[in-house]
Amino acid sequence: MRAAYEKYQDDGFEILSVSVQEDDAAVAAFIDRYGLDYPFALDRDGSVSLSYEVSTTPTTFFISPDGEIVDVLAGTVDIDWLERNIRRFV
Repeated sequence: MRAAYEKYQDDGFEILSVSVQEDDAAVAAFIDRYGLDYPFALDRDGSVSLSYEVSTTPTTFFISPDGEIVDVLAGTVDIDWLERNIRRFV
């Protein structure tokens, strides 16, 4: 994810990572450990995950520039999947 973000951020590609039911310290430690510089949000009570029917983490939603969810991947992100979706819009 980080490599794709660094490669495509100047083309308008954005990442928002949502941590589910994690505390601030755990999320901060994760960000620091991996040197991540894209935004993180906290779904403290899990309600957002329930709304989007997330049954496993990680789950990645690819959202088009107009806000439509165009693909969903449950489990670890495959770089081919990510690149294929990015190329559809940048």
